[in-house]
Amino acid sequence: MAANSRRQTGNGALGMPTDLGAAVAISLRDRILDGTFAPGERLVETELADLFGTSRGPVRDGLSHLELSGLVVTIPRRGSFVAQLAVDDIEEIYSLRLSLEILAIARAVQRCDTDELSQLKTALGELRQAEQAGNRRKVADADMALHRMIIELAGHARLASAWERLADQTLLLMTELSEVAPEVQAAAGDHADIVEHLTAGRTAKAQAAMTAHLTAASTAMIERLGHQPEDSD
Repeated sequence: MAANSRRQTGNGALGMPTDLGAAVAISLRDRILDGTFAPGERLVETELADLFGTSRGPVRDGLSHLELSGLVVTIPRRGSFVAQLAVDDIEEIYSLRLSLEILAIARAVQRCDTDELSQLKTALGELRQAEQAGNRRKVADADMALHRMIIELAGHARLASAWERLADQTLLLMTELSEVAPEVQAAAGDHADIVEHLTAGRTAKAQAAMTAHLTAASTAMIERLGHQPEDSD
């Protein structure tokens, strides 16, 4: 393996939380989303147990957690792998995200006052700071944090649950396409129109801005994914 240090015994030791499986899931999620474990890479239980300083039981639990969020796939008699998302996955993720976020905008405008909606301006400022710093992971996290805030303002638990599963898959796409992330972000455009219309209570215009934003992002990802070099395996 290229990064042997990540698999040294106890290198990622978790301490002693109550739920070791959840702790493994959190730590492994971070390593997947920062590219330590690449899309398509096999996740070997014994190696992960050594890495995190646990038995294989918590590792299995952690892998199960990440299967639910779409970051890990398990193939019978072959094992578990980091999910590798294709064009069809992008289309499904973004079309469902769009439906959920369109509904969230309508509910947020209906149920929130001006002060609550103005929190989006703070989230937009944090995204711009991350962009100026040039840290791709922080940009991705701040981007999703802004969208998550819109979902939370909707006050709809089932909507939020459905969206959260898509959030990690979106971040995985951003990791897989990290080399062309600036191009994708440029194609998708700023979030300013979405925030401006939402905070002013202009539902239809905010929904139109969100539609344009997510459609442009998915189109750019599909185009860039089609130009990614194939593995030599």
